[in-house]
Amino acid sequence: MTQGRPLLNRRLAEFGTTIFAEMTALAVRTGSINLGQGFPDTDGPEEVREAAVRALRAGHGNQYPPGPGVPELRAAIVDHQRRRYGLGLDPDTEVLVTAGATEAIAASLLALLEPGDEVIALEPYYDSYAACIAMAGGVRVPVTLHPDAATGTYRLDLGELRAAVTPRTRLILLNTPHNPTGTVLTREELGAIAALACERDLLVVTDEVYEHLVFEGEHLPLATFPGMRERTVTIGSAGKTYSFTGWKVGWVNPCSRTYWALTA
Repeated sequence: MTQGRPLLNRRLAEFGTTIFAEMTALAVRTGSINLGQGFPDTDGPEEVREAAVRALRAGHGNQYPPGPGVPELRAAIVDHQRRRYGLGLDPDTEVLVTAGATEAIAASLLALLEPGDEVIALEPYYDSYAACIAMAGGVRVPVTLHPDAATGTYRLDLGELRAAVTPRTRLILLNTPHNPTGTVLTREELGAIAALACERDLLVVTDEVYEHLVFEGEHLPLATFPGMRERTVTIGSAGKTYSFTGWKVGWVNPCSRTYWALTA
């Protein structure tokens, strides 16, 4: 205690050590396989490592980059979104490079939420969601994915999602492909979410870091759905795609009306 106050910000009072830290420490102590954290058991492609080594030796990226990220990387992200999904982005106003996707999530929520705003998140969820919402002064509203015995997957109940929206709802924090259940939301489910967001004038922050780790179905960015380009903030990660999670390279594609809030 100091000056009669706890040292920790009261918004974080309910949070302890993350489950990732606990399970990783337990795995190290017992020599177990660590299934508690989303990183691969092998490094990514050799050509990617060598490209990074060449860039470092050539003096690229060793000093402060531009705030939004190095131009070559932003251009590559734009090219990826265009080739894969037909999304046309402006590298100067719709791409921000971050220190991993977690920073992108935190920056998005801090920029877009006011104290008291409600955020709907699909449960179970990556534990930083809860802390980031709390730090932004938001109120977390979980909507639980339910096991479907017929398919062996977890499914979203669209009725429960709709019922969770109140006049205080500011945004939906959507994770697909989903961590940790592996659920990939279908075109029909995403279409219903898009319609709900447009109807209730909601923003949607989409965590799409597992976009290239899909074994069944297909990943469809919510920003490609009608009416969603200007109300969706899309988050991606090179670390997950290329199995270099320690490099902490993420990005956010904000819509034009949220770009300046994220760069403030």
